[in-house]
Amino acid sequence: MSEDQKVVSQFHKNSIEIVKLCLSKWNGKEYIDLRIWIMQNPAEPGSEVATKKGIRLNADLLPKLIDALNEASRILKEKETGDRSPEKEKQDP
Repeated sequence: MSEDQKVVSQFHKNSIEIVKLCLSKWNGKEYIDLRIWIMQNPAEPGSEVATKKGIRLNADLLPKLIDALNEASRILKEKETGDRSPEKEKQDP
């Protein structure tokens, strides 16, 4: 990872893959990088290597990305509450 890259957040996707959200700077421009990293040696901290699986967006697009994620969250919550509707519960034995 370069000096111009800061990890904002990360979480394990599974036992060997980590999803990292980073802020980076390249050619004077700010970017958001959301990428899967592979742990080459899970017993060794810092052994992660970035994969091609991910996206890099101009930081100016952050508000649009947030809006899209909020919309996806709203739709998923709506589906979840719709699946638990009283009518469906009456049908389930």
